[in-house]
Amino acid sequence: MVAYLASGMKRTGLDATAVTLGATDAARRTLARAKSHRLLVTLFGDYWAVGSDPLPSAGLVRVLEEFGIARTNARAALQRLTQRGVLRRTKDGRRTSYEPSESTVRVLERGRSRIFSHDDGLQWDGIWTLIAFSIPLEDGQLRRLLRARLRWLTFWPVFDATWATPHDRFEAAREQLHDLGISDALILRTTDVELFPGGRARLEAAWRLDELARAYLDYHERFAPLWERAVGGVVSPEEGLVARGELVDDWRLLVRDDPDLPLEFLPEDFPRRQSRQLFLETYEALTEPATTRFDELIRTSNGR
Repeated sequence: MVAYLASGMKRTGLDATAVTLGATDAARRTLARAKSHRLLVTLFGDYWAVGSDPLPSAGLVRVLEEFGIARTNARAALQRLTQRGVLRRTKDGRRTSYEPSESTVRVLERGRSRIFSHDDGLQWDGIWTLIAFSIPLEDGQLRRLLRARLRWLTFWPVFDATWATPHDRFEAAREQLHDLGISDALILRTTDVELFPGGRARLEAAWRLDELARAYLDYHERFAPLWERAVGGVVSPEEGLVARGELVDDWRLLVRDDPDLPLEFLPEDFPRRQSRQLFLETYEALTEPATTRFDELIRTSNGR
């Protein structure tokens, strides 16, 4: 296959190295775009509160520059998130500002409850929530969106369109179905659940606890030096802003992939608790320097 591709490139006058580099550059641009989108959502979740003024575009661009995101890419990210309905743009003369849309505010509130949760599954009430749904095959985008939101609510598939979570997510699941306009669905909340061997094996395969444990260990190893410096009070405002943004952004990705299982379903040495404690303590220790730098950039911004 490699030889065939290489010979095809020669016949068309393409250089294999150039094509490879081009594909790599495209992948990097895609990753950078996704990172800028996530960081913007993280920044609004961290530094904006319901009822406060929208944040100026120039200030947000300056903040993203602190993370190594070019000015043009930062403005493009703001525009794309506005087009997607994630952000709402306001104008006051020549001044452009942004704030989360109503739907994004709800997403941020739900996200905050999971990201900053102190619950380690020590006590489980035995409640399960199951959801079954039917979405037309041609509506793939809606199906992907629902699945992503269900995963955030800690649902995982037992079968393709039947998902379950060992938590009481009845109201949250109903809210998601309502937001997405899905009416062909059923939600069940119960304590009467028996996992037969095949069903349990399917869930355990979906949970991927071995991969998740490694991810928690990697997170702890990466941010442990930052924790030591943050609690020691030796992190500058400039470093604190970027460090806390990356701390939260990476933690949110971990939480997204974590079914948040009670201890009954976890190995004894599962490292989530230690990593969560490190995250919460580091986040708190970085609050003052990070907020100082963010406010400075927003306050001193001018123009659009």
